[in-house]
Amino acid sequence: MRDEVRVSNNLSEAHTLPSWLYTDPEVLEVEKKELFSKSWQYVGHVSEFKNAGDYKTTEIAGKSVFVTVGNDGEIRSFYNVCSHRAAKLVEGEGNKPVLICPYHAWSYRLDGSLNRAPNMKGVDNFNKGDFCLNDVRLEIFESFIFVNLDPHAEPMSTVFKGLFDHVKRFNLDQFNKARVKETVCHSNWKVGIDNYLECDHCPLVHKSLTSKVDMNQYHEEIYDRFSYQSTPLNGITGDFELGEGGRYYWLYPNMWFSFDPGSPNVSIHQSIPIDHKTTKYVYTTFFMKETTTKEEEELMAVDEDVRQEDKDICEIVQKGLETGVYKQGRFSLTENCVHHFHLLMQNNLENILPLEKGKSLS
Repeated sequence: MRDEVRVSNNLSEAHTLPSWLYTDPEVLEVEKKELFSKSWQYVGHVSEFKNAGDYKTTEIAGKSVFVTVGNDGEIRSFYNVCSHRAAKLVEGEGNKPVLICPYHAWSYRLDGSLNRAPNMKGVDNFNKGDFCLNDVRLEIFESFIFVNLDPHAEPMSTVFKGLFDHVKRFNLDQFNKARVKETVCHSNWKVGIDNYLECDHCPLVHKSLTSKVDMNQYHEEIYDRFSYQSTPLNGITGDFELGEGGRYYWLYPNMWFSFDPGSPNVSIHQSIPIDHKTTKYVYTTFFMKETTTKEEEELMAVDEDVRQEDKDICEIVQKGLETGVYKQGRFSLTENCVHHFHLLMQNNLENILPLEKGKSLS
């Protein structure tokens, strides 16, 4: 049996990450602390926060947070935790002019300041200013809203410099949310990322999709913390308009933005670990109009088919990983984006989950 080796910087000799990173439950706990708690995570689009009090909840690394828009029009994010007894303040999404805790009715203004604490009358040295909600770092990037649990995180413009440069001319702020779909995949979250970041499997797994696009013009670009893939529809050459091909951005570590062929659209895919071998996928689709057309309904149906095909193959891969006979694989020369992902994972985690240092086995 060959020894485990690190992922080489040289694609032509590189091995993949070892399989135990996909099957060991302790690895996920490290990833939650070192990756998800310190990375920018998508939570919404500016079109979802039009009125004061509009809010939306999400969960990051097991911690509940919410985003809301204040009476001053500013969009903010807070931990979804009451400052009195740590109860959850809000569920799902909706509109609340005042945030009232369902446990003891402490209430908060939309800027996070404490409004009323009805059971605290007569308490000595109680200062409302000491019991504001705990805020979460938030940034709006090309109309998409991201949060980061790390208050010292580098800004989006630094971490994802160049992100959406290919599409930002298409008025991304005009998108409107059409549908949110969730599904559970019985595989490690990284299996889905590996699958998304290469298209060697596309002609075999996604025959319907690849019949519409010109795979001879398939193109990849790798940046520091994200990668970009694109291909135009058959018959189109050079740069193309939104909807005239596919443009796909993956953002490290666990989300991707798909601008699919068809009516101008974007679908945000979030890969959220449930446990070390189960992942929740959240797919949020946007179109330019507030009501969907028949063409757009058909596009979403095609997307559903593609996602099911990906889900099926990812679950097959996870079963293979768990047999114990697979230790490490090799990259083809067209798997640049997967290699990039594995290097980022290795660089982030090797001081905590060290790989055996050794020479590659090329």
